[in-house]
Amino acid sequence: MHEETLVKNLLRHQKVIEGMLTAMVGNYATAEDLFQEVAVIMTRKREEAEEDCKFVAWARSIAFNVVRDYRKKMARAKVRFLDDESLESVALVFEETEEPIWDVRRQALRKCAEKLPERERTILRRRYEEAEPIEDLAASLSTSRGAIDTLLYRVRKALHQCVESRLNQAGTS
Repeated sequence: MHEETLVKNLLRHQKVIEGMLTAMVGNYATAEDLFQEVAVIMTRKREEAEEDCKFVAWARSIAFNVVRDYRKKMARAKVRFLDDESLESVALVFEETEEPIWDVRRQALRKCAEKLPERERTILRRRYEEAEPIEDLAASLSTSRGAIDTLLYRVRKALHQCVESRLNQAGTS
């Protein structure tokens, strides 16, 4: 595969590959790091790939192996991962997926999140973007862990319903 073709495909499918990696490892920052590793491996192996290969399928197989290697490295940490069968199932979901549906879902989520009260948006950001532990959130807000758990559950549920509603209105899901 020509370098130019590889770069175009990496840019075109980056969100899909990162989404797949995020689903596999459960952390966006880690997925971004692993995407870079996938891109490096694909660059090294680009001459082995046909010009008209199914790029996402090729990326999926490389990503799957990168995640398995990552899990082995993290085995010392007390981090729980999906088993290989579940990991493969997640990877297969992305094999034929193109970006547009993920972009539509992401846009719907962004619009739904904008409708949330500022306090809830801040708590979501702190918990999921900054990976702040629930105990720390609860302490800083002078509330219990249970209250934060309940709030996050309700906000996630409301966001899910809002996104699904937007997708149904748009005729996508």
